[in-house]
Amino acid sequence: MTTYLDEKRRRIGQFAEYLRLMGLRAHKLVKDNCFIIFDETSPEDAESPKLKESAAIKVDSLTASGSASGGPGEAGAAPKREKHRKRRSRYIQFAFMRDCFYLELPNNAVFPQEVEQIFRCRQGFYWAKSRPDLRWVRSNWEDIVMWGPLQKVYLYRDEESAAEDMAFILFQIWHFPVDSPLFVKAASFHTNHRFEFGRRIA
Repeated sequence: MTTYLDEKRRRIGQFAEYLRLMGLRAHKLVKDNCFIIFDETSPEDAESPKLKESAAIKVDSLTASGSASGGPGEAGAAPKREKHRKRRSRYIQFAFMRDCFYLELPNNAVFPQEVEQIFRCRQGFYWAKSRPDLRWVRSNWEDIVMWGPLQKVYLYRDEESAAEDMAFILFQIWHFPVDSPLFVKAASFHTNHRFEFGRRIA
């Protein structure tokens, strides 16, 4: 009989393999920056994603509306949310650059108390707005200010650690059942390569 821990280990392995695959796609196949989004809901716009390299990859680019892992994160004050902005489905996204990749949670995908728990339990997370030294933060400053994303940077070959962080957010912060299906979107930022447009994984 499969236990909760067995299933959790399987999901972490599943996430890590997808992250490794995206690194290979970015470096070997398209030789361009890429992204992947793990969403709790099947995306309505899966057939025609409109891509732009931005801080809020999903919200700004894919919907109709719109280093080594660091030390302990500095929580600071959470960016203010605009009152009219509706909360969307839960999702976790990653961007894959030449020499590293990073996890990103825009501020409409996570509650302030959840952010506090992430800072308390997982090292290396930071508010992107507090890291103007990072090139993707500088180059997408307008989106960074708008969406106030939480991020964490990883080196390649650290995909297992990134998958563990993802599992922590999904299963311990958001309390998803460990066998919950997710829907995957993945593509290149600057080329016509589209890899997944709502593929279900479980």
